[in-house]
Amino acid sequence: MLAQIPNGLSALRFALAAIWIGMAAHGHQGRPAFAIVAIVAAASDFIDGRIARRLGVASGSGRWLDAVADVTFVLAAAFCEAAAGAIPFYIPILIALSFSQYAIDSAVIAERAAGPVRSRLGHWGGIINYALVIALAISPPPALAGAIVRGLAPLIALFYVAAISERAWLFYRSR
Repeated sequence: MLAQIPNGLSALRFALAAIWIGMAAHGHQGRPAFAIVAIVAAASDFIDGRIARRLGVASGSGRWLDAVADVTFVLAAAFCEAAAGAIPFYIPILIALSFSQYAIDSAVIAERAAGPVRSRLGHWGGIINYALVIALAISPPPALAGAIVRGLAPLIALFYVAAISERAWLFYRSR
């Protein structure tokens, strides 16, 4: 039973993605609700792997579940925020491209059982993804945090392009 806690925490992000989409689709204006969902998602991502390692149940399939749950939640929130005009649509599109490349590279470069391949920029990308979602959840444009995120969107896009380029270079070098 304890062994399922980390996977349950990862799976929670699928439910949180559905909740975010539901709130956005129904025009929910309560930003504290969005903030709670974003913070719970980030917290579950922060602790699921730590708990798995502490319990000795870390696995490649658990790492894949974690990665897919992360991108599902982040993309759900980012596309909803783009649809609301808080960020440009190219941000969630670049996140999706970056994750797709990550998944394909991981499947090609690494043994599938070992889980996804990690990268330095990929790790920072995960942090940026959650920071972006939390900032928009707490304070969408024109409020300060949301306005800052919107203003930084071109730089955020450059980061994702750099991450994609780094992964392409690493893949090229591994061959």
